[in-house]
Amino acid sequence: MLGKLGSALNNAISKILRGGPPDKEVILELKNAMLKALLEADVQFDLAANVVNEVERKSLDKELAKGLSRKNSVLSIIHEELTKFLGSKFYPLILHPDKPTIIELVGIQGSGKTTTVAKLAKYIKKRGKKVAVVTADNFRPGAYEQLKQLCDTIEVPVYGDPENKNAVKIASDGVQKFLNEKYNVIILDTAGRHKEEKSLLKEMKDIGNKIKPDEIILVIDGNLGQAAYDQALAFAQTTKLGSVIVTKMDGSAKGGGSLSAASAAKVPIKFICDGEDIDSIEEFNPTSFVGRLIGVGDLEGLLKEVRELEILPSKDEAMSMLSGKISYRQMMEMLDSFSSMGSMKKMLSMVPGLGANIDEDMLNLSKDNMKRFKVIMSSMTGNELDGKVKLSSSRIQRVAQGSGRTTAEVKELINQHKTVTSLVKRMKKGRRGGLQIPGLPPGLM
Repeated sequence: MLGKLGSALNNAISKILRGGPPDKEVILELKNAMLKALLEADVQFDLAANVVNEVERKSLDKELAKGLSRKNSVLSIIHEELTKFLGSKFYPLILHPDKPTIIELVGIQGSGKTTTVAKLAKYIKKRGKKVAVVTADNFRPGAYEQLKQLCDTIEVPVYGDPENKNAVKIASDGVQKFLNEKYNVIILDTAGRHKEEKSLLKEMKDIGNKIKPDEIILVIDGNLGQAAYDQALAFAQTTKLGSVIVTKMDGSAKGGGSLSAASAAKVPIKFICDGEDIDSIEEFNPTSFVGRLIGVGDLEGLLKEVRELEILPSKDEAMSMLSGKISYRQMMEMLDSFSSMGSMKKMLSMVPGLGANIDEDMLNLSKDNMKRFKVIMSSMTGNELDGKVKLSSSRIQRVAQGSGRTTAEVKELINQHKTVTSLVKRMKKGRRGGLQIPGLPPGLM
C-alpha cells in the first residue's frame, strides 16, 4: 500500500509543489487525483470522498498561518485529513506493569492470524516481558504445529491440545497454566472464522466470556479490500474489540479497505505487518504512517528503530558515508544492521525526501541477494572492499571466479553499491529541518 497508494498521492502532491501558488483549478485536480488513488486502494467511497472534500474545502478557505506558503498549507491539510481518516491518535499496546496481561487475537481464516501471534509474541518479548502463547484453534488442521514451530524459533512456550475439540476449555486451561507459571503476557490464538459462521462466532464470544482478556485484537488481511468493512463490523457486534492489526501490507493495493475497516469496528489500528518475516510488525502511528505515505518521512520512527538496535555509526564513518564515500564493506555492514528492522524499502520510506518515491525494483536487496553479495565480497581484496581501487573488468572476472559466481552477479553488486551511495546522498539533501541523526556531529546536515 505504501508503494502504490503512496506513489499515486505523491504524484498528485508533487504537481502542487512544483508549480506556482495553487489556485482553485489546481486544488480540484489534486482532489480528483487523491480520490482516484484512495478508491484504487479500496478505501470506501464515502470515506474517501469525505477526505478529499475536506482537503478541497480547507485548501481554498483556510486562513494561512503567518509565514506559511499556500503550498505548504495544502500539504499540511492533506497530512491532517489523511491522519484523521486513519484515527488521528497513536494507541500503543498497554501491558500491565504489576499483573499478567491477556491478549486474544481473532479474525477470519487466511488473515495471517497465526503468524501474527508469533510476531506479536516476539515484539513483546523484545520489550523484556515473559511471554507465552495458547492456541485454541483446533478447527484448522495443523494450526497447533504451525504456531509451535514459529514460537520455538523465538523461545516462546505454546500450550495446545490438538485432540480436544472444546476450544473454550483449551483456552481456559492454557491461560490458567501460564498464569500459574507467572508469565507477564499470555497471547491466545483462536480459530479463524467468517461473519456467516454463527457457531464459530459464538465460540469466540464464549472464550472471551470465560478468560476475560484485557484486549481482543482483530487481525485483518490487507488484501481483503472493501469486504474488510463488513467483516470488522460482524466481529465488533459479537465481541468487545479493542484494536486491529492489519497484515500483508507489503505492496498491497487493497490496504485502504482494511485500514478503513477500523472505522467500522470503531477501534484503532494498533499494528501493521508488511512481510512474512517474524520481525515484520510495527506499531501503527497515523501521523508517521501518513508522513511516509505522502513522502514527508518519519524520521522520529527511524531514529527510534536505530536507537533500539544501537545502530550507531562512528563519527568518521558517518562523515564518510554522508559525503557519498561508501565502501563495499560499509555498505554490507549498514545493510546487515538495517535488515533486522525489516525491509530496506520500509526503512527508506521513513526518510524525508524519499518517502513513497522509492522504485520497487531500485533496491534488489532481498536476504538471498545479500547472501550472494557477501560470498562475492569474500573474494575481494581489502583495497577493493574499502573502495581504494575500482573494480575493472579483469578484477570483476577474478572476483567472479574466486567466489564461484558469474560476472553478471558481480556487476549486480556494483550497481547496488551505486544505488545505495545515491540514496545516502539523497538522504542528506532531504534532511532539511534540523533533526539530528545519532552519531553525527551537530550541524553536519
